[in-house]
Amino acid sequence: MEKLKIPNVSAAQLSELLYNRQTFLLNKFFLQDLKAASITQWEEITCVGFNPEKAKLEAIVSIKLASGYSGGLCSNGSKEYVRFFVDFKDGNGFQDMGYSSFKVADISEAPAGPQHPLKYMTHLFIDDEKYRKFLTCGTAVIPTVRAVLSWNVVPSTDPNATPHYGNVKDVDIQLKRKRRFIWGDIFQALDVKIKPDFLAHISINEEIHIPQPPNPPLETFYAAYKRAKVPDHRTFYSSVAPLLTNAKKFKALSSYNLFEVQKLKIDVKAISDFILKPVSQADVTFEELMCVGLNTPLDTLGAVIKLKKSSGFSGDLCHNGSQEHVAFWADWNNNGIFDQYLGTASITVHDIDNIPADGLYYNVDLPINLTNRIRTCAQPNIIRVRAVLSWSSLPSTTDPNDLNTWGNRVDAVVQIRPSQAAKVEAELTHVGGVDRDLIHPVTFLVNSDTTNPTSSNNRPYGGWVSFHGIINRAGFNGIIKYKIEYKKHGAADSTYASVSTAETFSMIDFAPDPNVEFSDTQTPADGWFIYKENPAIGLYNQTHYLAGWSTNGLTDGNYTIRFTHTDALGIEQVADLFSVVINNVHMTISTTANVSVDLTKTLDLVIDGGDCHCYDKTATNHTVSGHLRAVHPYFALWSLDLQPSSHTHGTVPTPSSRYYDALPNAGDVGNLADNTDDGDENAPWSVDVSAMDNCGYTVSLAARSRVIRDSSTVFPWYGIKAVGFSVTDKCPNT
Repeated sequence: MEKLKIPNVSAAQLSELLYNRQTFLLNKFFLQDLKAASITQWEEITCVGFNPEKAKLEAIVSIKLASGYSGGLCSNGSKEYVRFFVDFKDGNGFQDMGYSSFKVADISEAPAGPQHPLKYMTHLFIDDEKYRKFLTCGTAVIPTVRAVLSWNVVPSTDPNATPHYGNVKDVDIQLKRKRRFIWGDIFQALDVKIKPDFLAHISINEEIHIPQPPNPPLETFYAAYKRAKVPDHRTFYSSVAPLLTNAKKFKALSSYNLFEVQKLKIDVKAISDFILKPVSQADVTFEELMCVGLNTPLDTLGAVIKLKKSSGFSGDLCHNGSQEHVAFWADWNNNGIFDQYLGTASITVHDIDNIPADGLYYNVDLPINLTNRIRTCAQPNIIRVRAVLSWSSLPSTTDPNDLNTWGNRVDAVVQIRPSQAAKVEAELTHVGGVDRDLIHPVTFLVNSDTTNPTSSNNRPYGGWVSFHGIINRAGFNGIIKYKIEYKKHGAADSTYASVSTAETFSMIDFAPDPNVEFSDTQTPADGWFIYKENPAIGLYNQTHYLAGWSTNGLTDGNYTIRFTHTDALGIEQVADLFSVVINNVHMTISTTANVSVDLTKTLDLVIDGGDCHCYDKTATNHTVSGHLRAVHPYFALWSLDLQPSSHTHGTVPTPSSRYYDALPNAGDVGNLADNTDDGDENAPWSVDVSAMDNCGYTVSLAARSRVIRDSSTVFPWYGIKAVGFSVTDKCPNT
């Protein structure tokens, strides 16, 4: 192993750091002795961004050292996990969005060259539809994203927990503006109980589309920008620059007619001179490119852009706004010359009055062609990439050093995924939203761990399971087909069935200028889909989605998945064969007021002897006692919540929560073969009311399972069952 080097760390400190790193996963009890937290010598999140159009969160992680990652590229290495939380500013605080992960390995600094830090990009799609709002044109919904990086351990679902190896990064993002409504939304907002007669013919689910208003008068627009101190050369850039002889390229955009501009007595010549002058360092007053990285398994480059100003982006959320363009370049031989243009990705931005002080963070990504760049794992392929940001006008496609008026460039070092041979071959990269290699070959569970399990371990799938992957054409431009099938584990191969016979793929074609995004719908009755991605002609599947599998109607248990594709000769090749656990059990909640837990349901909460009683906090016995039931074959956790917390003075139920830890549970409810922890059948709980105010209270029970449901790593939530009681100095005799 290469000798580890950490700047500004003594030999003794280095020895202790290495020992702690190597023994980190020995057992969970050992961690109590580790005093350090949020150690970032090895890995660190450097940027986080959001793409409102795609509802896509991205994080860029810096892998800083040559060793300490549990083995080389040909080994299993280790995992970096990033869990995303979003505070939608709706009063619920940070909500868990799930996690993504990627493999890291020891990669030598020899031969000398740009080996570290390596920049990896990882992403997660979220469902933000219900949080979008119809606000004023200049006001956006601005949540805060928290990304938590953790080495080799899935980050806690507690947004305030600190990872041992890794870090936490918060940024503000902008959600897409709501443009469509249903009448039901309006009735709810206006608290309409009975639909008016004149709307009797309208369905509450009928959509209302809000049309885009016309651009404001030029005088009004210019006056607003003057107040915001936006310079004229920025305000009228899109009106002047397209007419100049330097032939800056623009995508289709709306701009004010130059004759109208001249009526305002604008110094057009001064604007022209500013735009035409050579740019050695572009202006980053309004926007700045912060980070660039590679999503290694999916051959996709990503970049994070920071917007700094509330105005200067050619229009608010009701209008077209403008675009930030990022061109990507590659330096294949690491000689400092970025000799190949890879493509340009763009995102639309707007004037936003309520932009936070630290700005808003966006991301763009670009699938790239690595067909002829793949090596084996024995030869790690590390290259330089460059990203060039340009506002409004397109970046150069011929000069990697060229900067337009606004923007900047950032270089990074990335690792290209390894492969085995120069032939048509396929790989499933993600199954149900997690890395394919996290599925255990023996237990068939995700993140299998029978030694030190947590609620993030030993997870089955349920609901809709997605499959993502790549088929390497290796120069073959003919038709490639693929099929993903399932069967009950142990059943005959003749029982294999296709997971899907109808799919729609999000495609992007870089051959035309500008590029074209389109949907490709296929409905093969036999389940054989045509793999249309072909980097050689600039055609990509944007998310590398292959198929989806609805498991809701299946019997719970183990299933075998077979991924098959055709090669250049049309011969079928099995690319992957593995098994998963399917569990679609839902928790059933008792809806009645009970004096003891309802054994016919899997979630119940009671106060012993019944609820709605009064408790005297001055009495000898000032404790509310009860029992709870929260059981599931793949139990994750249950928690109790005492409200209103403003009157409890810090009092919480005892215990307030319990997490899955694989301790054997008598009378194993799920009848699991490994007899792991299924939850609590009839667990006691209590509340000491002596410090609480005189008031009425509720205790609520909620529980979660470990099922990866509908391809989301968020724990499925079940609840709430609540019970009530009152506290006073003297309860009346009843």
